[in-house]
Amino acid sequence: MTDDRFEDLGAERRAEIGDQLAERDRTHPEVRRPEVPRPGNKYAWAVGIVAIMGLSVLLFAETLPNKGKGFGGPPRGKIVPDFAAPSATGNAEDKDANVCQERSHCNKQAGRVPACSLHSTVVVNVCDLRKKPLVLTFIFDRQADCYPQVDRTERVMPSTPGVNFATVFFTHKSHDQVRAIVEERRWRQPVGIDRDGLVSDLYLIGGCPTTVFARAGGRVVTTKLGNLTEDQLRHLAHRIER
Repeated sequence: MTDDRFEDLGAERRAEIGDQLAERDRTHPEVRRPEVPRPGNKYAWAVGIVAIMGLSVLLFAETLPNKGKGFGGPPRGKIVPDFAAPSATGNAEDKDANVCQERSHCNKQAGRVPACSLHSTVVVNVCDLRKKPLVLTFIFDRQADCYPQVDRTERVMPSTPGVNFATVFFTHKSHDQVRAIVEERRWRQPVGIDRDGLVSDLYLIGGCPTTVFARAGGRVVTTKLGNLTEDQLRHLAHRIER
């Protein structure tokens, strides 16, 4: 059996039909239906955006001082760790913070002498600050706008004279640039510069702003991640006074 559907017609008739079909193809070309997109194509753009967002988060995480230790801040009930950081209003330019703990053998990076032994107008020493209840704010200057949190603590300070306030600023800005920020925003509280991130790492800081509330003696009551209102700050400051 052949595959010719017109085998029962004569050769002349088959030729005539072939000519007719060819002419119809010429005058009425076949209209192709548009290709239906495959189901996966519909969401390809979304997958691309998610991939880009994931890469951005990874790059941001690499800029944080604390890696792999948790981001909860110093544990409740623990004493805030010792540190002495260059003061933004001092003249200890381009110096790294000292995080050498008392009775510890420290390397050059941490500081050769215990941080608590450093007392000067050009350093911010938490060992002095924690003699009273302490509100310690940590800020960064990358991927976040944390300065307003320090502004709010400044406005709360007059109503809580029995509490010390201080800020640790993890930044790669020059000393003069940090001093200019402090002066422009009229911050009166001590601002320590954490140039290499060792203080933030020691305190397990991974978000900006982070605020540590400690009673006199340095025992942590709570740590809050994110922005706090003035009322929240005032309430917590009064709480650590009691």
